[in-house]
Amino acid sequence: MINFRYHVVSLVAVLMALAVGIALGGGPLQRTAAGVTGGGDAEALVASQAKLAHLQEGTAFADAFTDATADGLVAKALKDRAVTLLTLPGAQDADVTRLTDMVDRAGGHVTMRAAVGEKLLDVGNRQLVSELAAQMASSAGKDIDLPADVSGYDQMALLVAHTLTTSKTGGDSVDEAGQSILAGLRTADLLTVAGDGGDRGSLVLVVAGDPYGTPDERAGAGSILSTLLSALDAHSNGVVLAGPVSSAADDGLVGELRADPSTAGSVSSVDATERTAGAVVAVLALREQAAGKSGHYGTSSASDGVMPGAKGD
Repeated sequence: MINFRYHVVSLVAVLMALAVGIALGGGPLQRTAAGVTGGGDAEALVASQAKLAHLQEGTAFADAFTDATADGLVAKALKDRAVTLLTLPGAQDADVTRLTDMVDRAGGHVTMRAAVGEKLLDVGNRQLVSELAAQMASSAGKDIDLPADVSGYDQMALLVAHTLTTSKTGGDSVDEAGQSILAGLRTADLLTVAGDGGDRGSLVLVVAGDPYGTPDERAGAGSILSTLLSALDAHSNGVVLAGPVSSAADDGLVGELRADPSTAGSVSSVDATERTAGAVVAVLALREQAAGKSGHYGTSSASDGVMPGAKGD
């Protein structure tokens, strides 16, 4: 039974690599077809379109196979675990839905859904963030233990972490100080929580989107996010940042995290959320975080392979 399980894991890893290759291959093929159209070679265009259709069928097969075997891979991986789902600007609804479904299939529960606003990751709002953090820290008083010598973004990250996370496996309700912080964040358009808030999770799944903004804005957002992820990790049982393949680029949020030595050693990442296999790997990374380990998984830019255990660790 164990051997079969590892064979399935290996197959999923191969299919994931296939799917990523298809995603990357679609662009060049489309450009080739466009060039042929200009040259008037109709037969070559038809051949290119047929090849693209076959590749798309391969992607669909890879996703269907992964979906059919996912329950055996993630079964009880997050049993009775409360998960806070935090989306970043640009996160795709389809990716969020795919990840949420996989958490459920792993026996976990998304108990809180929160969304970071663009203003929080914009370095141009440094003064706003610092002033609001100081006000909320003063209002919280002794309910939250905050160091006195930290920067505005560090202070804000600790306030957000207190509000969204807990070390209790099954989750915990948001206290009065947290409710006050949420109200302030919502008013300033820095962060919102869906519905009535829900319980704080003991694990945090952060969902990124494609890179956006100027190079300076991307670098600033990456630095701010690393500060936030570190605080979330320190106040929970673990954090995983998951995003599409594009997010693993040097100027993407996953890429920025992986390049930050102060955070990359404790917070995990996955860079293929547009595929079903990426959702499976994200859940396995959350389980690994709960066990006190971390890693970076996904495509060839991921240092620890396609999934936890892929390198025999």
